[in-house]
Amino acid sequence: MYGPPTFVNRNRGLLTAVYGVLCAAILALLAAMAVFGLSGITAMLLGGSQLLLLACMLLQTYLAWGYVTLTPEGIVVRDVRVRTLPWREIAMIRTKPFAARTVVEVRMADGRRRNLVAPSLGRAKHGRRFAEEVGLIQHWWAYCRGW
Repeated sequence: MYGPPTFVNRNRGLLTAVYGVLCAAILALLAAMAVFGLSGITAMLLGGSQLLLLACMLLQTYLAWGYVTLTPEGIVVRDVRVRTLPWREIAMIRTKPFAARTVVEVRMADGRRRNLVAPSLGRAKHGRRFAEEVGLIQHWWAYCRGW
């Protein structure tokens, strides 16, 4: 039996690898600080900034694992949190360039805009597949609104 269509962020492998290397480098710097015994304000500033950077990278890695599911009620977006964009509140679905990739933008009836975490078109070209996935989202939108 088939379930509702789910789109996963295809760029997650590269993002995860890059952030994993950066996190390892930050942890190595923290270990070097402990070994060489930096102390005082220098250690606090360096350690604090590295921990903040580490937290940001872990958050971005988590965001890279987001996905989108189409349901009869709306588009369910799972990234940091789970939220549903009801079909009746969606005014437009289109693609747009965003941060060196192409994403699906959902414009709500009240003017808010949401970029979906998937599908997206990055440096790895999956153009035909991306176009089919965007078409499927638009088809579900029209069908569930009764058009």
